[in-house]
Amino acid sequence: MRLPALTWPLLGLAGLLAARRWLDAVEVRGRSMVPALLPGDRLLVVLAPPRSGDVVLAPDPRAPSRELVKRVAAVDRLGVHLRGDNRAASTDARTFGAVPHADVRWRAVLRYWPIDRFGPIPAAPHLEEQGGEPACSFPEALVAGD
Repeated sequence: MRLPALTWPLLGLAGLLAARRWLDAVEVRGRSMVPALLPGDRLLVVLAPPRSGDVVLAPDPRAPSRELVKRVAAVDRLGVHLRGDNRAASTDARTFGAVPHADVRWRAVLRYWPIDRFGPIPAAPHLEEQGGEPACSFPEALVAGD
C-alpha cells in the first residue's frame, strides 16, 4: 500500500508540533554569559530538569514575563541558584536568591547560530577567567584584631 504524497509532509508537521512541547529555541540578548555565550547566539533548549553546571532558561524573578539565560550554580532544597558566567555584567542569585525548582524547566543543549559557533554549550569558565582566586581563602583571616 502506497501512502498519498501529502502524508509525509503532514507527518513531519505533526512531529514538529509534538516536539514543540519539549523543544524550543531562544536568543541570548545580554552579556551576562560572556565568554561562553554572546549576544545574538541562538540556543536550542529542551524540557529537562536542571543540573549543576547546566545553562538554563528561567523566568526573571523581578519581571516574570522576561526570561533569563544563566548557568546553574547549585540545586538544593531552597531552589535553583543561577549565576552568569560574566560576574561583572550579571544580575543573578547573588541579587534575587534561588529560583523555585518548578520555574527552571528548560536546559540549553546546543548553540545553532551563528553557524561558525555551532556546537554544544561551553562549560563554565575557570576562576582564573573570572578574575582569579578569592581575595581571602580563610574565613578566620577576615576577623580584625587579636
